[in-house]
Amino acid sequence: MSIAILLKRALPGARTSVAAHIKRGERITGAIQRQFKIGEPYQWQAKHVRWVLEVWSRENSPGTRYDYWRTARALASVLGHWPDWEPHLRGPWCRRGAGGRKPKLAQPRKPAPAPRPI
Repeated sequence: MSIAILLKRALPGARTSVAAHIKRGERITGAIQRQFKIGEPYQWQAKHVRWVLEVWSRENSPGTRYDYWRTARALASVLGHWPDWEPHLRGPWCRRGAGGRKPKLAQPRKPAPAPRPI
């Protein structure tokens, strides 16, 4: 399945930010394919994504590594692995500290309120 399809479904927000996530997701996918010969994101394990964050992106600036971590977090969430993978994907690439807003990942839609009787 295409990374673009997965991320478009999962990420709310402006087209440019979603497009940036898609580009980073495609780069992550390419790196994992070259290193581990795994074609489908559903076959990924936390160790593959950790390798991308730890080894493959080591030459990037801290801000860029953080952006890759955000995309990896979104991908793990889309694949249904985020709660399990979260401890394995911690590292110097993710910002630490108190504060900040919750990640903007797709949330289930709330049902429409029932019409009030007249």
